Amino acid sequence: MTESRRRKIPWRAILPPLVTASIFLLIFRKVPFARFTGALQDADYVRFFTALIPFSVFYFILDSVVLWRVVRWFHGELALADLLPVRAVDYLLSILNHRVSQGAMVVYLARRLPASLLEIASSVLFLDFLQKTHLILWAAVGMALVSETLPATLVLVPLGLAAIWAIFLSYVHGGFAFLGRTLRAPDWRLFRTFRLASRSRYAQVLLLKAPLLLGAVFAHYHATRAFGFEIPMPRLLATLPIIFMVGSLPINVARLGTTPLAWIFFHGDVVDPPKLLAYSLAGHLTFMLANAALGLAFLPRAYRELFSESGAESESNAA
Repeated sequence: MTESRRRKIPWRAILPPLVTASIFLLIFRKVPFARFTGALQDADYVRFFTALIPFSVFYFILDSVVLWRVVRWFHGELALADLLPVRAVDYLLSILNHRVSQGAMVVYLARRLPASLLEIASSVLFLDFLQKTHLILWAAVGMALVSETLPATLVLVPLGLAAIWAIFLSYVHGGFAFLGRTLRAPDWRLFRTFRLASRSRYAQVLLLKAPLLLGAVFAHYHATRAFGFEIPMPRLLATLPIIFMVGSLPINVARLGTTPLAWIFFHGDVVDPPKLLAYSLAGHLTFMLANAALGLAFLPRAYRELFSESGAESESNAA
């Protein structure tokens, strides 16, 4: 009986809240709570929101354009206006579960395009992998420019990424020799977009995404001043991509634990930790709530288009 009960414990549901609570306990052992709340009270929120709210809208529009271009390249014509609702709802659902939001997007696109669920999923994974690549490449640029001392191990991140991409692309495009055997990817539709994409397509996606990170650096550079401190742009360029990646790890609730922990880890030596904690939480919640507002605005239309036609339930289950 004891073993069967242990097996039924929903660790995937329990672990993120436990990790989030543990991180905040760790943070507030070092950061006085009164100074944290004082930093929140003293902030200039007009300046803060003026920097971050326009960036949230800009991010949504350009991110939708990148998705639209990839869909047109690999699956056929689709109007940008038809992508905005599902992209907005993707932002809303990703607050709770990133994979569920991606699944909803796959179902939506598969119903509007002459492509299978796995072929659409291939393009969604293609964008997801390139998003991480885009962040690490900019982090490498920032590390080359920044003059402040950063952890030396950060240099290993772009090197590791380059090795992973070299192995994966060799695996997908013809295979590679390993221990006397040729390892080659099976002809799965889940690899379709990776196989079809030329080098120029990979580069075009990275270039299209570049303004997203540069816009984030610019927005955070000005928003931090609302909390009474300033982080140089080169340092932000080196650390923000890693902060975003650490925040996206599926081990905490709505990225509320790992995001402020990463801010403090990278900038706690040059910024007063209570102010840094207050800013990181306020910035993350602002971006998250702005995305949720966009998702709620488009939710009725997205719901109609996802579930109004026959067969929606079976397709959703398949995804």
